[in-house]
Amino acid sequence: MKEYELHFNYKDIFLAPRLALSPKKIWVLIIGNLSGFIIYWITSYLSLILSGVEINVAVADYGLYPFLFGSSSPLISWIIYYFGILSWLSFILASCSGVSRITLKELQGDNFYSANDAIDFVIKKWKSVLFAPLSIFLIILLFILMAYIFALFGSIPIIGSMTFPILYLFYFFGSIFTIFSFFALFCSILFSSSIIGAYEEDTIGTVFHSYQITFGQPWRAILYNILLFLLAIIFANVLSWFYTNSFYLINQIFGFFMGAKLENIVGYASSIVDISWISDNMSEITINIEDNLFVLPNAASDLIELILSLFNNLFSQFLIALPNFSFEIYTDSLTALETVAGMLLSLPLILLLLSVLSYSIAILSVGETIIFVIFKKIMDNENILSVNDEVLTDSSTNEMNDLDKSSHNILSSFEEE
Repeated sequence: MKEYELHFNYKDIFLAPRLALSPKKIWVLIIGNLSGFIIYWITSYLSLILSGVEINVAVADYGLYPFLFGSSSPLISWIIYYFGILSWLSFILASCSGVSRITLKELQGDNFYSANDAIDFVIKKWKSVLFAPLSIFLIILLFILMAYIFALFGSIPIIGSMTFPILYLFYFFGSIFTIFSFFALFCSILFSSSIIGAYEEDTIGTVFHSYQITFGQPWRAILYNILLFLLAIIFANVLSWFYTNSFYLINQIFGFFMGAKLENIVGYASSIVDISWISDNMSEITINIEDNLFVLPNAASDLIELILSLFNNLFSQFLIALPNFSFEIYTDSLTALETVAGMLLSLPLILLLLSVLSYSIAILSVGETIIFVIFKKIMDNENILSVNDEVLTDSSTNEMNDLDKSSHNILSSFEEE
């Protein structure tokens, strides 16, 4: 039985925070976040070591959140570092496909689709999730490479001068398609997980749907996503408020009996998971990324700087939304027992931080799934939920027919005997 009836417009997006507040959705994203973060952590420290930073100095400076600062690092360090970032994002996108699958089943009324089922689905479909945006990126690179080849051909005396005006319309429309593919790439990053999770598409089908949404629903995609991101930030702050106040309530109650011992344990644990320095240095981080970009044309460089600025502001909002587990009152001289207890306490605090971050991403994943369902209804007049229900009904009917046939055969055999 369905619990939610969609209106197939912007009103449905407001369901995202409620549907995302689900232990199995958050758990799937915690697994993806933690797996990707471990790879990022290892590759970041490896890039720092290759940059000449001693490992003990790097751990003392960055702790759990390493970052490759400075423009003097060798190219191999930046390649390894960006590989870690892309690996983390890949795990998140793959996990989002599992969350999207759970959301689809939930909207169909199947509340027994488990997190393990979603993880199995991710293992089966992760290649499509990653290769769909990569395919569009390769299309853009192919057109840019073709443009350079034609430009090289145009440098040939006489022949190049004559072919350039003849083929100019071909170059012009190829340039338009390249720019359009750039927007389709962002659309694919947003919707690929939802397309695969809700529609079980392969790589080619996901690329097609990304172009279809970019061309057919550009303004809805922009406005719906603005609304969705606002909801994600607002409700992440709400959950973070509960987490922060629960943290301080525990400290007040237990601190009354444990005194300085609790201050030392909680203070050391909070210093391990402290993320305030990241938000304080976001502008410096963005500048360092911009300085280390490859040499690009002015228009492309300006566009990338604009995207990085928007990403900086958006990422800062999500960082601010994380719970505040700061607890600065503790002495520098800790006993061995307090040090071990503080390290153990940092583990649940890390999981709590990841749960809020995962809830934020779950809102986005659930919202993108709902938006895709809306777009399929608007563009193709296809209700994904009812179609799948019909399939389920047909399969159950076939199973009943097979049962009736088997029953008839059994009864017939008894009559013959």
